[in-house]
Amino acid sequence: MARAKKRVARKPAPRKTARKPVAKKAAVPAGAEHELLVRRIARALDIPIAEAMLRALRELAERVAPEKPSRPEPAHVQAEKLHSTPGALPERLYLLLDGRGLDGRGMPVEAIDVPTVVGSERHCTVWVNSPQIETRHLQFARDDGEWYVEDLGSTHGTFLGDQRITRRRVENGDEYRLAGYLRLRTELR
Repeated sequence: MARAKKRVARKPAPRKTARKPVAKKAAVPAGAEHELLVRRIARALDIPIAEAMLRALRELAERVAPEKPSRPEPAHVQAEKLHSTPGALPERLYLLLDGRGLDGRGMPVEAIDVPTVVGSERHCTVWVNSPQIETRHLQFARDDGEWYVEDLGSTHGTFLGDQRITRRRVENGDEYRLAGYLRLRTELR
């Protein structure tokens, strides 16, 4: 018997097709392109052309070269500047809340951030979770080397004894009442 030859099917070779030339946009002079872009932005935002150009430049500047916020001086540098005797250590302020330390372990907490804001807002330096304490109730700050306490216009007030205070120089052992019930004691060391 005769054997039949198997035919192997070959794939046809890929045909080379001529590429169509890509149509190039007509070169637009830089000034004209600038004007077209600004007009397009102004139309989209429905604002004058000058305002559109200013906004576009601001946005581009913020993306390409954002301004770095200036860093505030550290608290120890500020305290050194405020203290009257150069080189001497400044008097430090510690706070105790209702006879307990603000850290929850009974230790007084040092007021490092100047000003030190006490309130019910979570971003305050000293956060107090109470509905009667304002979001920004009072603050401790330094002025001419002395510590001062200032009520920030709270509804329920800040008291020293029975006297409502607005601003007062802090003395060692002062016990302030916030909203008439919460005791905040100060220690100067």
